[in-house]
Amino acid sequence: MIYLGTRLVNAVMIVVASNSSITLEEFVGRGHLHFGTDAGTAPPGYLTAVTRWDGQWYWEIAAHGYPSELPTDASGNVEQNPWAFFPLYPYLVRGVTFVTRLDFPLASVAVSLVSGAVAMLLLYRLVARPHGSVGGIIAVLAMSTFICAPVMQIGYTEGLALAFVLAVITCITQQRYWWAALVLLLLGLTRGVAVAFAPALVLYAFLLWRQGSLSRRRTVALGLLAVWAGLVGIIWPVIVGVATGMPRAYLLTQQAWNPELTSTPIARFLERNSDMPGGVTTAAVVAALWAVLLIWLFTLGQQEPMLRAWTIAYIVYVLAVVDWNWSAVRYYLLAIPVFWPLVRAGVPEDRPRQRVLVAVVFALVGVAAQWWWIRYCLIVSRELVQVP
Repeated sequence: MIYLGTRLVNAVMIVVASNSSITLEEFVGRGHLHFGTDAGTAPPGYLTAVTRWDGQWYWEIAAHGYPSELPTDASGNVEQNPWAFFPLYPYLVRGVTFVTRLDFPLASVAVSLVSGAVAMLLLYRLVARPHGSVGGIIAVLAMSTFICAPVMQIGYTEGLALAFVLAVITCITQQRYWWAALVLLLLGLTRGVAVAFAPALVLYAFLLWRQGSLSRRRTVALGLLAVWAGLVGIIWPVIVGVATGMPRAYLLTQQAWNPELTSTPIARFLERNSDMPGGVTTAAVVAALWAVLLIWLFTLGQQEPMLRAWTIAYIVYVLAVVDWNWSAVRYYLLAIPVFWPLVRAGVPEDRPRQRVLVAVVFALVGVAAQWWWIRYCLIVSRELVQVP
C-alpha cells in the first residue's frame, strides 16, 4: 500500500507538471538534443512524460529491435543508437504488448510498476526478517519516497534492475548461489551494474571472515560468484561487438553520448573544478569527502553484511563510471537508500510509533524532493535543470 500510494501521488505530480511541458520540436529548437522515436507517439500528458528520454529508445527497441550496423555521420563518427541500451526491459515490454495488445506507453509503465512492487516486497522480507515488520515498513517507505523513486513508474529500467539486485542479495544471504548466478545474468541484460557485485562479494566475504562465519565452502562459492559477476558485466558489450561486427561497438556508442569518455568521471570532475582555490588538490579533497559522505549516509546503521557490501561497492562503482551531475542521482536508487538508523535492531521495539513518525517526516521531505525532480528533470520544459 505504501508503494502504490506513493506511486499514485507521483502520478498526480507528473500529470500536473506535464502542463509545463513543451514539444520535442520546440525543445530541439532551443538548442537541445533529444531523440524522438519513429515507433509511435504517446498521447499528451502522463504517458508522454513517462516515455520521454531513455523511454524513447526503449520504445524504439521494443518496436524495431537493434540495427545490424552502427549508424555514423558524414565524418564517420558513430551516432547515438539503440545499442547503448540493454535488451531485457524493452523485450519484456514487447512481450507484454504482444500478449495484452497494449501500446508501449501503457505496457512500459505496467512493467515498471510491477517490477518496483516486486522490489519492495523483496526489500520488506529482507529487512523484516532481522528487524521486524516495523523495520520492513520503514525501509519500504524510505525507498518509495526517495527523490528519484518516480523512475519506477516510467519507461526506465530502474524498477526491474532494483528487483534483480534485491533478488541477488536475498539469494546470496540464503546461500542459494545457483539462483544468484541466474539472476545476475538477468541483471546483466538489464543494466550495466552486475559487475559491481564482483567487489561487493569480495567485501562480503571479508566481513563474514571478520565475524568468523566464513567457511571454506562459502569462500569458494562467493569467489566463483564474484568471477561470474565480472563475466556477466561484459556480456552485453561482447554481444554488441559480435552483432555489429565491431569489437569496440559498445564503447563507440557510449562515446556518441559523451565524447569525454576517454577519461574517467573523477578526472573530468577534477578538470572542471581545477579553478577552485587550491586547484586540483582542493577538488580532489572535495571529491574524496563527497565519496566518503555518500558511503556514510547510505550505510549509516546498516548491519546486514551483504547489504552493506553491496551499497559500498555500488556507490564506488557509480562514482567511478558515471558523470557527477544530476543525471546520476537516479542511479543511487540501486544503492538501497533506507532510513537504516530507524530500521536497525537495537532501536527499542517498544517505540514503533516514534520510529514511524520520524520516518514519515523524512518521507514527506522525500515527496517534496520528488516534485522537484519530476518538475525540473523528468518533464521536458523550458525550466529543465538536468536530463533524468
